[in-house]
Amino acid sequence: MLSALAAACFAGFVGLVLLVPAAERWWPARRPAAVRALIAYAVAASGAVGLLQRDAWPFAKWPMAGGRADAWASNTRLLAVDVAGAERPIDARALQPLGFDQLTPWMHLTFPRLARGEQEQVAAHLLAVAEHARRRARDGHAVGTFGRFLGPLAAPEFDLHPHPWGGGRVPPLPFVALRVYRESWSQEERRRDPTHVERRLVFEYRAP
Repeated sequence: MLSALAAACFAGFVGLVLLVPAAERWWPARRPAAVRALIAYAVAASGAVGLLQRDAWPFAKWPMAGGRADAWASNTRLLAVDVAGAERPIDARALQPLGFDQLTPWMHLTFPRLARGEQEQVAAHLLAVAEHARRRARDGHAVGTFGRFLGPLAAPEFDLHPHPWGGGRVPPLPFVALRVYRESWSQEERRRDPTHVERRLVFEYRAP
């Protein structure tokens, strides 16, 4: 039964897609109505599969963040080191156009498998990008590049991250090193104390 409904949903979508060029060719006056019908159908179908949590391709329920968390979790964190030796958080926007949410899992899973020379190339590039963003931000420019045209009206990224360089809190001294930490924590212990995180340095790069 569910397969039949999914097939009917798909057939309806294909039919409306084909109706738009057909209307444009043979019934030009009805093309706007055909376009509105296609949009309404797509919105309704997307909402229905989301509410019912049933996939009906090409409409998906998108269980992207669903599932049960493991008792222990781990993550990779990048920190810059300035000329005074102080560790500084890197604002996620500073690495744009590289997506922070794409970089973090890559650093967590792929970076440790690279040869030492390849790791140094990656770290040197990230350090240079972060330092370039820091200098621009200190000169009064916006952090990151995604909002360079629309500013505050630009669409946000899927995951929202803290802005440690916001409100004039841009690190004042140049970055000279990059540290890669592996963090791990117990979900239950961190629920009681958000600072309960074990951190281990796995890689450090210092600019020549």
